[in-house]
Amino acid sequence: LGYLESFRIVFGSVYVLFLPGFIISYLFFPNTKEFDSDEDNDEKGSIDWIERIALSFALSIAIVPLTIFYLNLIGIKINLLNSFLIILGILIISSVVLFIKNKRN
Repeated sequence: LGYLESFRIVFGSVYVLFLPGFIISYLFFPNTKEFDSDEDNDEKGSIDWIERIALSFALSIAIVPLTIFYLNLIGIKINLLNSFLIILGILIISSVVLFIKNKRN
């Protein structure tokens, strides 16, 4: 394996398996707990970093394939460029919704 292929595998995996779920996890749970916080002072809508990372992988694994397969049903072919653009669209839409949600609060 060359450096370029290793780079593509690592950052492609993060792009597909982590980033969409990470942004979407902030839509559902906007706050992150600190490590030294007490269990009695739990804020509403907050999770810690380990839960956020696990939820990010789970959401990405659920949302990305479903979006790509449903868009394939309406006629968009599955290839590298279309998959990249679909995931980029998920990231942009999620970021815009998160920005609007944070702007209102």
